[in-house]
Amino acid sequence: MDLSTTLSLVQTILTAIQTLGLMHSEGSIFNCKSELDDLHNTIETVRAVLEDADAKQDSLNSQEKHYVQELKDAVYDADDVLDEFLTLAKQKQLMDHGDKFSEKVKSFFSRFKHLTHNLSSKVKRVNDKLNKIASKSDQFSFKIDCKPLKFIKEETSSFICDQIIGREEDVEKIVGVLLGSVSVDHLPVSLLAIAGMGGLGKTALAQLVFNDPRISEAFQLKRWTCIADQDQWSLKGFLGKVVEGSSINDKTSLEGIQHEVKQQLGGKKYLLVLDDVWTESYDDWQKFQGYLKVGGRGSWIIVTTRSKTTAQMIGGDQVHVLQGLSEPESWHLFERMAFQAEERDDELVKLGKRIVKKCTNVPLAIRVVGSLLRGQSKSKWLSFHDKGLHSLGENSDTMTCILKLSYDQLNPSLKACFAYCSIFPKDWKISKQMLIKLWMAQGYINSENLGEEYFLILLQRCFFQDIRDDEFGGIYSFKIHDLLHDIAEKVAGEEICRFNIDTSNAGRQKQATKIIYNDGVNPIEIKLRL
Repeated sequence: MDLSTTLSLVQTILTAIQTLGLMHSEGSIFNCKSELDDLHNTIETVRAVLEDADAKQDSLNSQEKHYVQELKDAVYDADDVLDEFLTLAKQKQLMDHGDKFSEKVKSFFSRFKHLTHNLSSKVKRVNDKLNKIASKSDQFSFKIDCKPLKFIKEETSSFICDQIIGREEDVEKIVGVLLGSVSVDHLPVSLLAIAGMGGLGKTALAQLVFNDPRISEAFQLKRWTCIADQDQWSLKGFLGKVVEGSSINDKTSLEGIQHEVKQQLGGKKYLLVLDDVWTESYDDWQKFQGYLKVGGRGSWIIVTTRSKTTAQMIGGDQVHVLQGLSEPESWHLFERMAFQAEERDDELVKLGKRIVKKCTNVPLAIRVVGSLLRGQSKSKWLSFHDKGLHSLGENSDTMTCILKLSYDQLNPSLKACFAYCSIFPKDWKISKQMLIKLWMAQGYINSENLGEEYFLILLQRCFFQDIRDDEFGGIYSFKIHDLLHDIAEKVAGEEICRFNIDTSNAGRQKQATKIIYNDGVNPIEIKLRL
């Protein structure tokens, strides 16, 4: 049970109450100041209870979860009532400051006092309901003193979470294979798989190889294609991704696809990277691979995958199993992420080394945890180690637990903003400006400046990656690592669901995605199209 969305809604309610208070002071004819003041005080108490419940979410019993759900439902009721009030108040302002046109609609507001009286009664009923539920908090020992981690503003010109450490030897091995022989088993196109658990840096390693000057010089053509794990296997769809600017779609014949592939790849010595492949069907892979054998001698296909079965099926003997960083490399990475230049407290260093050990030499875990602790007090480091990492079981999914634990340490508003990112498919290039506007539309933030601040905090803490700049040097788009996307989907739960509704042109990736956002009353649909 994640409460970040509800806590953001609580902040929206408090802002709405403040706005209504300002309207009242400017002369609006509200007769419910005392009711709004009472609701404000109650909502503050509810927020404290929800923050404590959010901190304890993994240990809540069924009765406590039921109680928290009651509070959530009552908060949504309060939001609905205040939405009505704000709408009516703004209409009244327009009427008071309007021109001749407003005279024509004054009859609509003839019942204004009656409407505000009804809304005042609704506010009182909602407040009574919230008070009645909140008064039960003592039965469950919820505290009202939760304090989230403080925000640390840093320089934003360098994104240390994009730095790659300790993969020089891996790069040399793979480049050596690609350049060391014309082909494997006399095939025109050879295959190599990079395999390993999520978070080890398979994609980063493939990028280093792909951009190596020796590779650029040796291959006539280079292509990079991401096949995210949410995609169902589609021969035409994936070939459409490989062939740039083609007209391949669902209606294209197999002969037409073969022509497009041959037109672009035929006879050329190419390097094709297929990132994040999951299929374990030998027949599907053989059909797909068959279309790519038109390349010139010395062509290579590199596949990254978390699946050992996929790696063996594709790469055969050419499988590069990626390992975790060495202990010195892990510590070096953590130092760069967690410590500012002037920090070298001996106690923090000892504590940091114990934390790094819990991260099991996985780069993504080290980056996220290190950036989270950067600039925090010693007590926060201790709390993270003792109450968080210490609780990881031997048989648990350590990587996922660490990422979830890092998410749990975020401010509730940041939690909601990050969880909202689950509306986008994996490997989606997310526009920063569009995301900020969506945050504002949902009421998570009240200004673009705050949205910029939230974005930079999540970026600095390595929840975002693969930054792309615009023509002026600002941030245009970014991506979310698959494992962090899994966390976003998990914590969003039933609040947000997404499903594909159309694929009109696979070759040009014209994929529409329908998103349903559950605001507690009516679902909201958003459609995104590449």
